[in-house]
Parts: sequence; C-alpha cells; structure tokens
Amino acid sequence: MLNTTFHIYLISRWKSIAVWSICMIALALVFTAIYDSFKGEFTDMLDNAPKLMEAMLGPFPTDSIISPEIWLGIELYGLLFPIIFAAIAISAGASAVGLEEDSGTIELVLASPISRERIILEKSLAILAQLAIISACLWLGIAMGSFLFPFDVSLSNVLSATITGCIFGLTISYVTLAIQALNGKKGFALAIGSCFVGISYIFYVLSGLSDNLDSLKYVSIFSYYDGPGVLVNGLNATSLIVMVGLSAVCFIAALYAFKRRDIGV
Repeated sequence: MLNTTFHIYLISRWKSIAVWSICMIALALVFTAIYDSFKGEFTDMLDNAPKLMEAMLGPFPTDSIISPEIWLGIELYGLLFPIIFAAIAISAGASAVGLEEDSGTIELVLASPISRERIILEKSLAILAQLAIISACLWLGIAMGSFLFPFDVSLSNVLSATITGCIFGLTISYVTLAIQALNGKKGFALAIGSCFVGISYIFYVLSGLSDNLDSLKYVSIFSYYDGPGVLVNGLNATSLIVMVGLSAVCFIAALYAFKRRDIGV
C-alpha cells in the first residue's frame, strides 16, 4: 500500500486537478460542438495556410474532407493540448519536492520514517496520477461530444492520442523533477523545464520549415508526441519507447540526486 506521501500530494492539489479536468471536458465539448458548422470553412483555411502554420501544427491533410480526427488533430491535439499539458507538467515536476524545499518543510518530511527513494517514487507516481486524471477528462469530454453532436470520431484513436499526450507530459514532468532534485531550487527547475519545452518546440517548427533542418525533429519531444498523427494512424510504438525511456532516465536521475544531495537534515 502506498504511503501517505502519494495521497498528500494528490489531496493538496485536488483543486488544481479539478479545475484542469473541468477545463479539459469543456474544451472537448466546444471543439466537438463546432465541428459540423466550421468544417467547410476550415478546409478553405487549410488550403491557404502558410507553411509556418503547418510547421507549428504538423503536416496538413491532403484530403478534401476534414474528418473529426483531422479536426481534433489540428485544433486541439496539435498545439493547444500539448502546450497546456506541458505547463501543467513543468509545474508538477518542479513543485513535487521543490515546494517543500522552498517552504522549509522538507526537513519534517525527511525526519519521518520514509526513505528518500520512497518519497521520490511516490511523488512520481502521484504526478502520473495527476496527469492521467486530467488527460482522461479530455477523452471523456470528446466521448460525450461524440454522443451529443454530429461528431463521428474513432474514440480508440482519441484514446491513443490522449495516452501519448499523457506520456508526453509525464516525460516533461520527470525532466523538471530531475532538474529540481539535482539543484534543489523550484524556480530554477521551472525555468529550465520551460526552456526545455520552448527550445524543443522551436526545433520542431524549424524542422518543418526546411529540409536542411529536418534532423532537428529527432531532438524535439514534440516530434515524438505527434498527437495529430496518432489520431489518424494510431499509436506509434517508436515514439512511445523514446518518451518512456527518457522518463525512466530522468526518474533514475531524480532518485539518485535526491538521495545523494545534502539537504541540510
């Protein structure tokens, strides 16, 4: 049975989790509701869209008919969902232990009969639970919208894209957690985590603008996320392996750094 560290983390953030979950359901309902009214104009917009827009959102479809999967891929899963999720993930990773270190309560936590490894493990699992709840609400909102509105979407592909987005967020969160565990400063972890996401997105956009810069996509986490592609084609095993592998490396780094670092206890 999990120790109270896991439960305390989730309980202390229940308001944030509830607000983001409601926002995800609302976003999903909005985009499923307006699809039928805007799909015609949306096709015209894509025909005249600049290359920069395609680089930012991913390759545009060549089909003349905009399916619900393509609509969600461009309007929701292309940029809005990953950016929102990245922001949530950075905050979660930096605050998991950083909030207690900044407030000075970390000494009370470490004085309890809980090992440092157990603290990082349970905090990491709590972050996963937080991201899973919020992303599940996005899928739930789309499922509700598919019943309420004329929106015939593949819910299995939406689930695949949502799982990919959850792992994308988890990877960013664990990167930030590792930085905080190494440095001990929440603000520093927030800054570096934000830079990681920002630079990664710039590389993703640049790789789509020029064939000469195509290799930049291999160092961008947004390329491995590829929510729009998953919505149409299903899960990409290679991308999942890369993100899960990076998450594992960062988790081990956070575990090692937090165990070895002198926190003053």
